[in-house]
Amino acid sequence: MQRIGLWLFIVTGLIFALSPICVLADSNYSMLLSESVIFDHSTHLNAYRFPAPIREDTRCMPPLPPIPFESQTFQLARVDGNVLYCYPHGTSILSIPFVALMRMFGVSPLTADGRYNQAGEAEIQRLLASLLMAGFTLVLFRTATLLLGVLPSLFIASGTAFGTQVWSTASRAMWSHTWLIFLGGLVAYSLLRRETGQRRPGPVILATLLAWMYFTRPTGAIPILGVTVYIFAFYRREFLTYALTGLAWFGGFVAYSWFAFGKPVPDYFLRSGFDIRGLPTALPAILVSPSRGLFIYVPILIFVFYLLIRYWKTLPFQRLAVLGLAMVMIQILTIALWPIWWGGNSYGPRLLTDAIPWLAVLAILGCAARLQRNGTAKFSRSEVVAAFALMALSIAINGRGAVSRPTVSWYVVTDIDRHPERAWNWSYPQFMAGLIAPPKY
Repeated sequence: MQRIGLWLFIVTGLIFALSPICVLADSNYSMLLSESVIFDHSTHLNAYRFPAPIREDTRCMPPLPPIPFESQTFQLARVDGNVLYCYPHGTSILSIPFVALMRMFGVSPLTADGRYNQAGEAEIQRLLASLLMAGFTLVLFRTATLLLGVLPSLFIASGTAFGTQVWSTASRAMWSHTWLIFLGGLVAYSLLRRETGQRRPGPVILATLLAWMYFTRPTGAIPILGVTVYIFAFYRREFLTYALTGLAWFGGFVAYSWFAFGKPVPDYFLRSGFDIRGLPTALPAILVSPSRGLFIYVPILIFVFYLLIRYWKTLPFQRLAVLGLAMVMIQILTIALWPIWWGGNSYGPRLLTDAIPWLAVLAILGCAARLQRNGTAKFSRSEVVAAFALMALSIAINGRGAVSRPTVSWYVVTDIDRHPERAWNWSYPQFMAGLIAPPKY
């Protein structure tokens, strides 16, 4: 089992690292912040020279789309004379050990004269994202083996690695999703161990993992809410320790925010703008549109929900399945209410990447329910054919986002920030960019 897990980690990590697409969008300068904390002991980037002027802004808030494609410093702002990285700092803080290690090997987001080195930033992000997503794949494999045999566990883990946004988004650069779903995988593993009665990480570790999910991305509040209700309902003896640990981490978050931004909560975490009027348009788009639809880019989910619906009565640990379903649904609703539901310059349903750990848990539980029904240990032939066909399609679609450069320029061709309705254009879906001629918009 350990050898299989090791080989799974190595193979997935190599494939992620060798996949050529690496787009630095929101994450640009995040490794520079890590380096600044390590060597200059500062969260301000005042000492460095950037490729373009830094905008003056009283709030450190990344601008809303449309952002000019040639803009090189939209992630930064100058506030009270200090240059700040405006996206969540959790990714940068968690990445400090790896950035320090890469510095020892001569790879840095800075040149010797203090200029920003985007090539070094990209190399660090690409390698770290590959390692984290290989680790996430290993965690999913170990999680699946709590209920399943080796072969179905490998199918779920490798399918999640290459048939979802893990390959096409989270392993391409250090998006805030990358650390979030790695930590989310550990949370899911911990919860399933609790349900199976095995030795489990305690409430302190669980609360710490959840706290850092929030520090990397505001949508980390969704699993915090769900797991908190879950712990209170079913593990009440641990709830006080769990809650106090979470409050302690939030106190640290407030202190860091005062130090870095001069306010108790960073502006990015306070950005609002939910609009229920856009729900009828956005909800179907993020589920089934040809360029942003979750079920279009990850069609294997059709099989997962088939298992859940058909075999619900034999589903093990139904309360964990309810938790997973609730968090997936809240994540979908949150993105559907967000005015920029298409996610800007990205591939496919990037904004739903956060739901991947919980969708993987649902896949594990669904497979366990099917294999336990009537004592059988096999899927039917039609189920096997359907599962492999949908998985192959998922891998092909997400692989294009990881290896095909025209899928990156699709954003420029469609100008989706100004024309989000083009996400519905079946004559030029993003996963087909480079295979068919673009329309004349």
